[in-house]
Amino acid sequence: MQVSILGATGMVGNATLREALNKGYQVKVLVRSPEKLGELKEKVTVVEGNLLDSSSMERALEGSNVVINTAGGVKEPDQYAKFQRIGTLLTGKMNELGIKRLINISGAVMTLPEENLDLKRKIMKVFVGFLFKEMKQSQEAILPIILSNKNIDWTIVRAAMISKKEGVGNVLADDKQMPGMAIKLDDLGKFLVEQIISKQWVNKAPFVASR
Repeated sequence: MQVSILGATGMVGNATLREALNKGYQVKVLVRSPEKLGELKEKVTVVEGNLLDSSSMERALEGSNVVINTAGGVKEPDQYAKFQRIGTLLTGKMNELGIKRLINISGAVMTLPEENLDLKRKIMKVFVGFLFKEMKQSQEAILPIILSNKNIDWTIVRAAMISKKEGVGNVLADDKQMPGMAIKLDDLGKFLVEQIISKQWVNKAPFVASR
C-alpha cells in the first residue's frame, strides 16, 4: 500500500515517516528541500514542491490509498490564509483522485463544533497561542475544511504536548477528554501510522497521550 505523507521533514512528519517505512509501506512525500530527508531520501518517492501548489499536491497524492498530513504552521506571515488554501487543495485533490482516507495531526486545544474546552485545555490554549501561534493558526484554518468534506474518512489526531523522550510504545486515546498531558514523539508517529488500517477512529478526533 502506498501512503502519502505531507510535512515529512518536520518533527512529527519524520517520526511518522520512519514508522511507516518500518511497517513496510511504500511512501511518497512532498517536500520543499529533499536534502532534509537525509538517509530516508533513498527509501521514499520524493515530490519536490510546495503544499500551496496544485500540481505539486496532485503529484504527491497520485497513486496513494491514504494521506497523512503532519504539516504545521511555521514562523511566517499569513499562516491562517495559507493553511486554508492547503486544506482546500488537499481535500480537493483527494476527491479528484478518489482517495478516501486522511489522517491529520492537530493539537489538544482544537475543538470540534459544539465542543467546549475544559479548564485544562483553556490553560493550554493560552500557552499554545502565546508560544506556538503559527501552529495554532494552521490547525484552526484546516480543521473546518476537513470536517466539512463528506467524501473523506478523516481522523483528526489531537496530540498532547510532544516530548522527544524515548517512546513507551503505548498510546492512550480518548475522544471525550485528554488522557494525559504529554505524548512521546515516537509514540505519536506509531499511532498515526496505525490509523492507516484501523477503523476505530474514523470520523473522530481522539486526544492522544503516552501511557
